[in-house]
Amino acid sequence: MRLLIDNSGYALKNYGDLAMLLVNVKRFKQYFPAAEIFIFTEEPEKLKDLLPFALPVSPSGRNVWLMPWNLFGALHKFVPSILHPWLLRKERLIKHMYPNASRRWVKRRLLKRGVNIAPMVEYLDAVEQADVVIASGGGFITDSFEYHACSLLQTIALAQFYGKPTALFGQGLGPVKSKEILSWVSCVFPKLNQLSLREGHFSKPFSLLSGVNPSVMDVTGDDAISLANSMAPQKLGSNLGVNLRLAGYSGVGESAVSAFKKILTKAAMDLDTELCGLPISFHEGDSDLSSLRSILGDDAIDINVFDSIDKLVKQVGGCRVVITGSYHAGVFALSQGVSVIAVVGSDYYRQKFEGLNGQFTVGCQIVDQESSFFEESLKKAIHHSWTSADITRPALLKKAAEQISLSEQAYNKFFETVAKRK
Repeated sequence: MRLLIDNSGYALKNYGDLAMLLVNVKRFKQYFPAAEIFIFTEEPEKLKDLLPFALPVSPSGRNVWLMPWNLFGALHKFVPSILHPWLLRKERLIKHMYPNASRRWVKRRLLKRGVNIAPMVEYLDAVEQADVVIASGGGFITDSFEYHACSLLQTIALAQFYGKPTALFGQGLGPVKSKEILSWVSCVFPKLNQLSLREGHFSKPFSLLSGVNPSVMDVTGDDAISLANSMAPQKLGSNLGVNLRLAGYSGVGESAVSAFKKILTKAAMDLDTELCGLPISFHEGDSDLSSLRSILGDDAIDINVFDSIDKLVKQVGGCRVVITGSYHAGVFALSQGVSVIAVVGSDYYRQKFEGLNGQFTVGCQIVDQESSFFEESLKKAIHHSWTSADITRPALLKKAAEQISLSEQAYNKFFETVAKRK
């Protein structure tokens, strides 16, 4: 069996994305030991280090395939610019409805222009020759990641055209206003063989409105829960964990750093504990390292401590409470019975953490950075989480176990569907 896996982090620099991918691959490999597994990545050598048996597929080939005007050519130059969006939609629709004919035409045009089409051919062959095409967990079907969402959904749509079983696992959906995303969602979701959701409060109604068959949809929690929970220590740690995500989609900016530093330094002193930096993203554009070093000091974070996802998860497990602006720092903590205080500054992150809170029901307080009472609310949340951490831990671990079970059941349901078609 040939399995093609799309995912939410092609650079493999976000430990949340990576955790979901690793769990996804592990479960498929356990059920289908002989499967050939192909994974979209920009870092083939890094993928080889992580998963020696996995075969890389470059997303650059899809970028060539989806490149505007590679089907209609210069036609857009002869129509008013106001019609260009409509023309682009028609081009994408033709590629979707007639991929084989479109492939031949695009290949011919690009060869004439001297474009290297090898990556495009590799991408199209990977989809056509796969037996199963899926996406591992992510929160990319949202306006902030429109290009990634539409590109991935078009891959799933292409696989569905060829009659492949398709699935999306561990998905957090929305918020979405983008007509382009909604268009591809309405095309793909009704034909899915499995849709597993991180949470039910937001993602479930979105999915139902998008036409998914309720029988293939399950609310399972985040796939990364399995990885983190397997490393949970026997007892609570003593550190105060810290994560801060400075990015456009997080809504938390540089102005928040000084307030964080002041509050956290005072909290650590009052609680007689150590602050422990917990970077999740190592992307240059939104690296958690730079923001944490601004709060904790340049020498406070040893990059060698975070050269593997296991080390990071263990650092999280050594905390009593985690204060985070990153969703997966919260997932890693709650899954190990560590209480979380989520600092949010955008609708995207409010929805993420409200959904996460709904899955665990306890141990996850949300503090809005845009509130005029932000500092006071954060101080109270730290005190409450710290004093109640021992009481909360058993309930968190129980909720983690329940979600792991639901997730495994959803995977097995899809595996049985695939096995019947072989």
